[in-house]
Amino acid sequence: METGPARAPDCAVLAGAEEQPDTISIALAGNVDPRNAPVPRNDSERILFSHLYETLITIDCEGKVHPGLATEWYDGDGGKRWTFRLRRDARFWDGSLVTSRDIVDCWQSAAIEPFIWEAGVDSVAAAGKNTINIYFSNQREELPRELSAPSFAVAKIGGRWPLGSTPGSINIEPMHSSLMYRRPLTVTPVSGDGGPVLVFLEPGSSTTFDSRDLLEGQADVLITRDPDVIEYASARQHLETIPLPWLRTYVLLSTTRVLEIRLGDSPSGLGRQFTDDLARDAVPGLSRGHETPDWWNRINWCAAMAEGAGWKEFSAPYVHVPSSDGTRRIVFDENDPVARGLAERIVALGAAGPGSSPGEANLAAAIPDLAEGPVSLSATGITETELAASLREGDDFAYVIWLPLHPSDPCTGIMRLVHRVNWLSQLGDDFADALLPLVDTRSCAIVRKGTAGLSIDWSGNIYITGALDRPSMPPPGR
Repeated sequence: METGPARAPDCAVLAGAEEQPDTISIALAGNVDPRNAPVPRNDSERILFSHLYETLITIDCEGKVHPGLATEWYDGDGGKRWTFRLRRDARFWDGSLVTSRDIVDCWQSAAIEPFIWEAGVDSVAAAGKNTINIYFSNQREELPRELSAPSFAVAKIGGRWPLGSTPGSINIEPMHSSLMYRRPLTVTPVSGDGGPVLVFLEPGSSTTFDSRDLLEGQADVLITRDPDVIEYASARQHLETIPLPWLRTYVLLSTTRVLEIRLGDSPSGLGRQFTDDLARDAVPGLSRGHETPDWWNRINWCAAMAEGAGWKEFSAPYVHVPSSDGTRRIVFDENDPVARGLAERIVALGAAGPGSSPGEANLAAAIPDLAEGPVSLSATGITETELAASLREGDDFAYVIWLPLHPSDPCTGIMRLVHRVNWLSQLGDDFADALLPLVDTRSCAIVRKGTAGLSIDWSGNIYITGALDRPSMPPPGR
């Protein structure tokens, strides 16, 4: 039996006001779709949903596990079953108790189920009112740390907004009929005295759309990567700028590179000078050339463990050899400006030819057939759904995607990547060589002094409070 320790404070990065403020306003970079709750699909939903929905366990910025909705847990069936016992005082905003049946219903909803099964969950079952069994397709000798991820948040599905169990509940005012204006999203303490009211400002919920004007007026907190906004805030005495941990790494996946690896060749990698130049020239805001170590280099250790546990994901059948029909597209999520900048820069370097400079030569050696074919190389943004379909089968020339820099479990991260990108399966020792790391990125929190406290967990979820004691920065490199 393993019992979770008493919940420790999340890792604080900024102390708040000496006296609890009544209201804290947070400016969001994008809009929020209630239909996605409780699983966020963009950064704005991520920061809002982290204040509304809980997971069974949480992991702080130092990697320590703490109770969430569950207070204790233990394994069974050789690690294929994990049993969690819920807090008996956990309640949804309407006052109803959170039960194991609520979790089953939430995770089996059409919008959330794919995220759950992608993490290797075979099934979930209620084992009493406060006990839930989670069955995995493979043995898990240690606590599945991915249960702390936003995709495992719990909500009571139904109505405009699914009900959460956090101390703050969402209060949606009717929106104006005009599509150009949105009402702020207000999170109010359920108890009435549990902290400040949090007001989240979507684009269009204010008379101004400029981040700098928001920081001079309505907004107390803004999370941004915009270098102009960060520079502006750094020069303002009433604002505090706090760089957040490095959380994402962008990688290039090339179908022709993988094909060459499968044929026994060893294409070169991209050097640090090349990735540093990419960070400088292609990515606005806080970025750096990718820094090792890489969690996907643990493929051999994970594969050995998988073989002993009977895992199947590391030996998934390879569907088809990636090939090009003459269309040379480097595709990316059309809503990701970092991926767009990287893809466009790579296309520009590829068009210059391998003899133009050491950088172009390095790129051509790393991506076979980069400048060949009857069709010119192009950087093409596509929808999230289109990207997922193309990425799985390798239907395009190359892809720029982001991966978490610090996944809760590297082996699960590798399995999820192979699930997303089927043509990376059965590469064995060459798996890590198939990935070309480009740049790491981080955001910056801008806070009006004396208004809000900030803390952060392992996954990068940001929590806003009225006051925090003894702030401590996350560990170096995070």
